[in-house]
Amino acid sequence: METRHSVCALDCPDTCAVLVQVEDGRATKLRGDPSHPVTRGFLCGKVAKYLDREYSTERLLYPLKRIGEKGEGRFQRISWDHALDTIAERLAETAEGFGPESILLTVTPVRWVY
Repeated sequence: METRHSVCALDCPDTCAVLVQVEDGRATKLRGDPSHPVTRGFLCGKVAKYLDREYSTERLLYPLKRIGEKGEGRFQRISWDHALDTIAERLAETAEGFGPESILLTVTPVRWVY
């Protein structure tokens, strides 16, 4: 068993530090890093349950495209190339119709105080 230092993959302003317990190459436990100057060891509910989702048998491993009406739950598997092309086309249409600002992610800057 070993503990590895990592960071949260979510795009929150806290930029949390995470300690990952690894056994036989598999993450088995997550904890917040108590040395983090802002969160001081706290993990939000999303990150605290991350391993449940990561290793879930229901986790999606490939892209799906909706083939029915929204809410019907009907999907078909598509290739990664098709999925990425579809996303690129939709982003281009959105930017063309509403301007590039319509797809720009804006993040509030973080100021660390030590």
